[in-house]
Amino acid sequence: MKKHVLTLLAMCLAMGVLMAQAPTKLQVKLLNNHFQQVELTSAYGNSITRYASADIKNDQFTMTVTVPNDIYRFDFGNGSTMLVVITPGETVNMTLDAENLQQIVSVTGSESLSYVKEMAYLAMHRKEAVDSINEELQKDKDKIYWSEFAQKINLYRQTNDDVDNYLLDGFGDIDTIYNVFTQSMVNGKVKGAAIEECADVANRKLKKLEINYNPYANYQENVDRYYDFSGQRMNGFADFYRIFDQYQSDLQARHQIAAQTIGTLMPTVKSLLAERDSLAYNNLWEKKGNQTKWVNRVVAELYPSLSGVKDQETAYRNLMVNDKQNADYLVAQSQANVSKVVAKYQQAYNEQDAYLTARLKDAIKQHKDDIAVLMFLDIFPREQNAALHNEVITALHNKYPDHLIVKDRWNYMQSPAAKVAVGAIAPDLEFPDPDGKMRKLSDLRGKVVLLDFWASWCGPCRRENPNVTNIYSKYHDKGFEVFSVSLDSDAASWKRAIEADKLVWPNHVSDLKKWQSQAAAIYGVRSIPSTFLLDKEGRIVQRDLRGADLEKAVKQLVEQ
Repeated sequence: MKKHVLTLLAMCLAMGVLMAQAPTKLQVKLLNNHFQQVELTSAYGNSITRYASADIKNDQFTMTVTVPNDIYRFDFGNGSTMLVVITPGETVNMTLDAENLQQIVSVTGSESLSYVKEMAYLAMHRKEAVDSINEELQKDKDKIYWSEFAQKINLYRQTNDDVDNYLLDGFGDIDTIYNVFTQSMVNGKVKGAAIEECADVANRKLKKLEINYNPYANYQENVDRYYDFSGQRMNGFADFYRIFDQYQSDLQARHQIAAQTIGTLMPTVKSLLAERDSLAYNNLWEKKGNQTKWVNRVVAELYPSLSGVKDQETAYRNLMVNDKQNADYLVAQSQANVSKVVAKYQQAYNEQDAYLTARLKDAIKQHKDDIAVLMFLDIFPREQNAALHNEVITALHNKYPDHLIVKDRWNYMQSPAAKVAVGAIAPDLEFPDPDGKMRKLSDLRGKVVLLDFWASWCGPCRRENPNVTNIYSKYHDKGFEVFSVSLDSDAASWKRAIEADKLVWPNHVSDLKKWQSQAAAIYGVRSIPSTFLLDKEGRIVQRDLRGADLEKAVKQLVEQ
C-alpha cells in the first residue's frame, strides 16, 4: 500500500513539472513590418539568455517555447524590443505594429497579454491626455496674450526703473553743481578762491550728467519699437487697462519733466564739456585764467537754469510713487491672469489624471498575482504608493516566492528600512510622558506630525529646537503636532531640557534607555537629531528636514 502511495505521489509531481513546462505557441503578425528575424530573450538579470529565434516571413512568425511563466523580451534587432509575458501551455495569437512596439494591437489566447494590452493602452492614454491638455494650454489665446503681456510689462517696468535711476542721478548732479556754485558766488560771480573747486565740480558732474542722460535719450528713441502696447485689449479687464493707462500717463508726465529740465540743459552741457576737453587736450586747462573764463561761462549760460530743477525733481519723484504702485499691480495682475488660465487646464488635467490613475491602480490590484503586473507597478513610485506595492508584492510572493524580482522586493518589504521609508505608514509608538502618562503616536492621526528623535545631551538637537518651536507656534492651530521621542537616560535632565527650550507641546515620550530606546530601534535611528514628517494619514512623507525646508513642507501639508 505504501509503495502505491509513493508511486501515485511521484506521478502527480511529474505531471506538475510537465504542466509547468508545457510548451507555449506564439503566433505573431506584424503590421508595418521591416524586421527579418526575432529572438526571445530574458527581460531582466545580469546577463541575457536567448530561448528561441524565428525568421519573419510574410510579415509574421511562429515561435514555440518551453519556458516558465515569466516576463520575456522580443528582440527584433537594432534596439527594437518588446516585453512579452509567457504562460506555459497557451496558444497565443498576437498582432503587433512594428512602428510602435509599446502597444499590442490585438491578442487572443492569453489572459496575461490581454492585461498587458489594456495596461499599455491606459498608460499611453494617460500620457496622451497630459500631452493633449498641455498642447491646448500652449495654444490658448488668453494664455498667450497674458503671458506675453506679463513678460513685456515686467521688462518695461525694469527698463523704466533703470531710466528713473539714471535721471535721478542726473537731478542729483545738477543739484550738486547748483549748491557748490551758490555757496561760492558773491554778486553773481564765483569768488577767485573758489574757481578751482567750482571748475572741478562742474567738470565732473557735467560729465556724469551727460552719461546719466544718454540712457534716457536712447530709451526715448527706441521705446516704441520694443514696447508696443497698442494691440487688441481683452474684454472684461477695464480696471486693469485703466491702471495701465494711468501708468503710461504718469510715465509720460515725468519723462516730459526730464526732457524740459535735463533735456533742455544738454546742448549747453555738451558745449561746455567740449570747450573744457579742448583746453585739456591742448594743455591749457591748468591756467587759472582759462578755468576762470570757463567757470564764468557756466555761471552765465547754465547756472540760471538750475534754480528750479530741485522742484522739478520733487515732482518727478511724486509721479514715481504712483507709477511704482501701478507697475507692481500690472505685473502681478497679468501674471495672475496667466495663472488663472493655467489653473483651468490644471484642473482638467487633475480630473483626467485622477480618473486614469484610478483605472490603472484598479487594474493592477485586480491582476496583482499575475507576473505581468511587474511591468506596470513602477508607474507608481513606491515612495508615494507603498501600500499598493506591498499589496501587489505580497500577492506575487504567495504565488512566485522564488521569482528573482518578487523575492528581492519581498525581502525589502520585510526589512526595517522599508517599514520607515518615505511612503510607508509610520509604525505606531506608545511610551510614557514625563508624568508617566502613556502617549500614542497613532492618537495624532488626522494631524500633520513631526516625529522628532532628540535628547537633552544632543547639541545639534538643542540648536534645532527653536526652529521646531517656531514652526509649532505658526502651524499648530492649522493641524500641526510634534511627537518628541527622547533618547535620554536621566528623567531630570530630560524634563529640564523640555522646560529650558520651551517645548510646549504635550507629546513628549521616552523609555529612558538612551541608545537602547525601543522607539529608536523600531525606526532604525542611529543618530540624532532624526525626524520623520507624517501626513494626516500617518504616512511618512519626508525625513530629516531642518530649518526653512521643514517649515515649507509643514506649510504645504497643513494647507492640503
